[in-house]
Amino acid sequence: MTRATRLRAAAVLWVTLCLLRAASAHAHTPSLSVLALDERSPGEFIASWERTQGIHDVSAAYDLLKPVFPEHCELAAPRLDCGERGLSGRIGFDGLGDLSTAGIIKIHWVDGGTQVLSLTAAQPHVRLSEARLDTSASRGVYNFIWLGITHIWLGLDHLLFVVGLLWLLDSWRVLIKTVTAFTIAHSLTLGAATFGLHILPTAPVEAVIALSIAFVAVEIAGEARTKQPSLTRRRPWLVAFAFGLLHGFGFASALAELEIAKAELPIALLCFNVGVEIGQLVFIAGLLALRLALRALERASSLRFAMAGCYAMGVLAMYWFFERVVAFMPDV
Repeated sequence: MTRATRLRAAAVLWVTLCLLRAASAHAHTPSLSVLALDERSPGEFIASWERTQGIHDVSAAYDLLKPVFPEHCELAAPRLDCGERGLSGRIGFDGLGDLSTAGIIKIHWVDGGTQVLSLTAAQPHVRLSEARLDTSASRGVYNFIWLGITHIWLGLDHLLFVVGLLWLLDSWRVLIKTVTAFTIAHSLTLGAATFGLHILPTAPVEAVIALSIAFVAVEIAGEARTKQPSLTRRRPWLVAFAFGLLHGFGFASALAELEIAKAELPIALLCFNVGVEIGQLVFIAGLLALRLALRALERASSLRFAMAGCYAMGVLAMYWFFERVVAFMPDV
């Protein structure tokens, strides 16, 4: 085995191990904890955990993933009393990142409105002002956009699929057509699933999403071996649209967990989708810059870092596929 071959093998192994380590924490749907606050009368709420990621004892969730409320509020679980000042002030979680990659606080107001606050370890708290609380039209707009951004950035399998697509694109024109096709496809199925028009089981969809990554990885490796253009290179918009339909159902799982009122679904869906697109475009911009840097590094070192990443991507995709199939198969 030559020195260059050993270095390539080491590169493949290193990238694969890094991705498998990341996979243990992030997949398409990030680990999520959801706390609901139901306002029974002005300033008085009932707090309840709808989902506590990694915490089996719900009563312990208040200590392990500690909710933070304005200083004038008093929590005696499940009651939260904020008096005449209401929830105006600092609200969020302490402990995000240790047990959950993301947290949601759903506020059901006494007037029938709903506000959803999306939080991450990078932004575990937000500040609510009285003006914001009184403006029903602005409730949740920013938070749904941020939820879409964080969902796409925490969805490693979705990002890897985008990586595979960009790998085989040759021009800006093709890039725009491909990204547009992918956006249209996942927007269609995201909307359909969110409004209950066509629902597919989440677990099998997640498994097929993993296969979509493996498909693109095989296309890349096949091109390198045969020197013939793959289907993805010849018709990238077609591949992007077909698999984008599946990825849309994956996005829908994030909104479905929030159980948003039907009256607020249109604005929630629009803002969430805008957030997904913002996060995706920022990622693509960074990826294009990285691709230029890797090409320059390959020319300087004669090592094929790109192919190392391709094989690592395929290995990780199949790891996810079998993991997800085993998860939803009945016990024998």
